Amino acid sequence: MLRVALFLFVAGLLMPIEVFADDKKDDRSTPSRRDRRRDRDKDKAKPEKPTPPPPAPRKAGPSDVKVTAVLEAIVAGPDSTAREKAIAELIKLTPEAVETVGEWLVREHKHDVADRKKVLVGIKAAVPDKTGKFTVPWSRPSNKELQADDDVDWLKALLDKSQAAAAGEVIADVAVIRALAASKDVRGAQYIFHAAFAETSMVYRDECGRYLRKMEPYSIPALTRESWSRDQDRKRYGTWQLERLDRQDAAKALGAATGDEQLQVAILDVFRETHHREAVHAVWATVDAGSQLVREAARRAWMEYITGAPPPPAPRQHLNLPGGKKTRFAKPLWLTYRELADNELRKAANELLHEDYPLDEASIDDSQKTVKAVPIDLEDVTRRLFAFYDGERKKREGKQWDNAKAKSDKGDLAGAATLLDQLVATNPDRAERVEMAKVYIAHAKQLEGASKWADASAAYSKAYGLDPKKPSLAAQHYTLGKALESQGKDGGPEIRRAVALDPEYAPAKSAAEKLTPPSRAAWMLYAAIGAGGLAVLLFGAAMLRRRA
Repeated sequence: MLRVALFLFVAGLLMPIEVFADDKKDDRSTPSRRDRRRDRDKDKAKPEKPTPPPPAPRKAGPSDVKVTAVLEAIVAGPDSTAREKAIAELIKLTPEAVETVGEWLVREHKHDVADRKKVLVGIKAAVPDKTGKFTVPWSRPSNKELQADDDVDWLKALLDKSQAAAAGEVIADVAVIRALAASKDVRGAQYIFHAAFAETSMVYRDECGRYLRKMEPYSIPALTRESWSRDQDRKRYGTWQLERLDRQDAAKALGAATGDEQLQVAILDVFRETHHREAVHAVWATVDAGSQLVREAARRAWMEYITGAPPPPAPRQHLNLPGGKKTRFAKPLWLTYRELADNELRKAANELLHEDYPLDEASIDDSQKTVKAVPIDLEDVTRRLFAFYDGERKKREGKQWDNAKAKSDKGDLAGAATLLDQLVATNPDRAERVEMAKVYIAHAKQLEGASKWADASAAYSKAYGLDPKKPSLAAQHYTLGKALESQGKDGGPEIRRAVALDPEYAPAKSAAEKLTPPSRAAWMLYAAIGAGGLAVLLFGAAMLRRRA
């Protein structure tokens, strides 16, 4: 009995504690497993986000239908001569239909890959396996062997030897690769690269690589973009092609596009899209480029480096030290693109703005035994450096305009026009546009007086571009018409166009009056035809009389 009483007494003491614990458990903010399951089921029941609408269909180009007909003619044949003629036409039309030609290359083929592979094996072409890999020797090929590979001509061998049913499609596909490469269009290079990895066209990978190299520098944007792809196979292939071209270095890539503003802009846009780490220095070196288009593209890329998505941290590793030792703490293996941009800004600020950002001894991290630089406002330093570059350029351009105006005032209009050509090329939005147009007009009149009609027309065109006025446009058409006449061509349409633009423009009006009116010219043509017919009749009548 004593044991039972003791047990009941202890149970009575513990019961309030358990009840309190249960109450506390019910009041806690952390949800129970059942609550979490209910919330999860509720989330699953939520309606999914609506699927975005498919992209709008691409607008057909002016040559799309004609290009498709030419491609089908290449496939059909019937012989090498007809195909060669169609291939020449395809190359001529492709610049106006790059998308259509590129999409045609990766279409669903009538003959499967195996049949087309047999055609290529028949001409001893290098063909990858189903994974896209080639059988290569263990030793690295020599430069002579690489050059021999570049000189291979699949198309000639196909046109000379191929008789298989699938040969028509293979010939057309190889012709498309060549046409895209000849287009000198960066989009064409991207289509060729895609074809090297598409299941329906991977069999042409060797030819794709060959013509990606041949269309350099227009293939640089596509190859650079792919060399930073997350797909390791595409990344390796793009990097290999850039190495073959010696264009993996960002500065060399931009240098290869010198003289082509649009191509330089395309390369800089790829640097911006990919956050190309090795291109940081090359981009910064271009933010004050002479070309306004290139300068703006470089600045867009730079702002993406310093304000875009944060870069992934570099991997860390214990580095080897002299004597076989290793660093005590793991060190980053490289600087991120933002750290590289930070370094460029510190150096430029020191050289141009005379600002120094010393190391802060208080920022020493004893645990890592490293010294961190004082953080700087990357956007603010960039903005002030851009303002410095723009101010210096404004000074140079102002001085150049002063020199051009001084030459013009002294009568050296040719020298003034040369300086203005350089100035307008770098900054077409100068405030002195109207004054510049006047210099070009004066120079054009001087050239006109010397009967240098083509040069005068070009000068009038520049004047119209700076200050659009009908008199200068009318003068441009008039001098162009005179230039055509001096070459023995018909300049009448241009002269009449000048009169239509400015009926009071005396030189064009006078020249138009001396032209044979179109109606009179037609009447004279018909009269000549009639006279010729009459002469034939008279000749026939005379012959009949002689026979009689």
